[in-house]
Amino acid sequence: MPKRVFAEGEKEQLKFTMLEAGFPLLKKYGMTHTTISKITEAAGIAKGTFYHFWKNKEEYMADLIQYHRQKMIPVLISEDVLKGERKLGEEDARKYLYAIVDEEISIYPHLTLEDEAKLFKNTDIFEPDIEKESAITSGLLQHLDNVRKDVNLPLIANMSKLLVIASESREELHEAVYKETIDTMVNAILNLIFERG
Repeated sequence: MPKRVFAEGEKEQLKFTMLEAGFPLLKKYGMTHTTISKITEAAGIAKGTFYHFWKNKEEYMADLIQYHRQKMIPVLISEDVLKGERKLGEEDARKYLYAIVDEEISIYPHLTLEDEAKLFKNTDIFEPDIEKESAITSGLLQHLDNVRKDVNLPLIANMSKLLVIASESREELHEAVYKETIDTMVNAILNLIFERG
């Protein structure tokens, strides 16, 4: 059977529909049990259509993480800030860091370290890239006021990753002090970002 050819606008809409279907499924089933069939069923499209965009579920999940990360930015950072009309303060940065580990709005708490290992093996999404991650961190910090002059971008990127890893491995941590652990990590990141005194 010949492969169907989609118009460019139709391709974008199909990809968008499948990516939009992913986060609720990931929250409900986790990565292991979020199947291609569930994704295409939730998107209301034929299973074969999935393979026009991704060769496997890991590639889809890598795109879903990037899509969701981009989708979160305008929700957490208002348009006037993104346009450079004003800057955010420390409390805004604190809210952003907590949002990264918030199960209701962030994708990361619904992944596990095993999921991340699969993604690392089958995609390049989690491969450490100091230049790329420093550039992303720098891009986020440009929206903040009172940033340290000696800010260490790779260190902030690593600490942010550790925050994500803590949320992904929550079941392996002591629940009684999980919130305190997250609080300590958030405060450490803020201390690395902002001028003190």
